[in-house]
Amino acid sequence: MNTNPKTVVLCEDHLIVSDGLSSLIHSFKGFQVIKAVSNYKALLDFFSKGLPDILVLDLNLPDKNGMEILREFRENGIEVPTLVLTMYNKSSIIQKSKSLGARGFLLKNCSSEDLEDALNHVVQSEKFYYGEGVRRALENSRGQADDFTKSVQLTPREKEIVICLCEGKKVPDIAEIMNISPLTVETHKKNIYKKLGVDSNVKLVNFAHENQLI
Repeated sequence: MNTNPKTVVLCEDHLIVSDGLSSLIHSFKGFQVIKAVSNYKALLDFFSKGLPDILVLDLNLPDKNGMEILREFRENGIEVPTLVLTMYNKSSIIQKSKSLGARGFLLKNCSSEDLEDALNHVVQSEKFYYGEGVRRALENSRGQADDFTKSVQLTPREKEIVICLCEGKKVPDIAEIMNISPLTVETHKKNIYKKLGVDSNVKLVNFAHENQLI
C-alpha cells in the first residue's frame, strides 16, 4: 500500500501566511509541503524539476496575476491540480478560476477543516471544490450588477487599451495596433489608472478580472 504523502507547493507572497499554511498543512495526515515560493518566476523554476500533487495558489502575486498563471498553465499544458486561496470572494473571480482549470476555491478566512477538506477533494476528485463562504458569495451575487462597464466610466478606447494591457502588450505594441502614438497610449493609461484607482498593471489585471472584463 502506498503511504507516501501528497506533495504540496505553496505560491503565496506573504511570508507569515506562507509559514502558517506550511505548518498547518504538515499537521494534516497525508500531506507534505515541499516548497513555498512567493512569485511566478520561482514557481516555474521549481516546476522545471517536477510537478507536485497540489498547488495552493494566491491570486495577487507581485509579478503575475493568478488568473494569468492559470491561463498560462492551460496554454502550456502544465497539468497541476490547483487550489486557489485568496481574499477575493467575487463571483466573477470564482467562476473565472473554475473556467481556467482550478480544482477549488477557498477564502483566506476559511477554517483549517475546510482547508484539509479542500486538499483531500482536489487529489480525489475532478469536481470543483467551493470553500466556506464561497457559495454564499455566489448566491449573494445573483441579480447584482457586476460588469465592468457599470463599475467605472471608461471610454471605448480606454476599454480597448485595458484589454491590451491585461494581455501583456507593451505601450509601443498598443500604439501600433491602434494606430496612435505611444504618447497618446501613455496618456490613456494614466487616465485609466486614475479612474480605476490602481497604480500598477498587476492591480489593473485584478480589477479587470473582478469586474468580468477579461
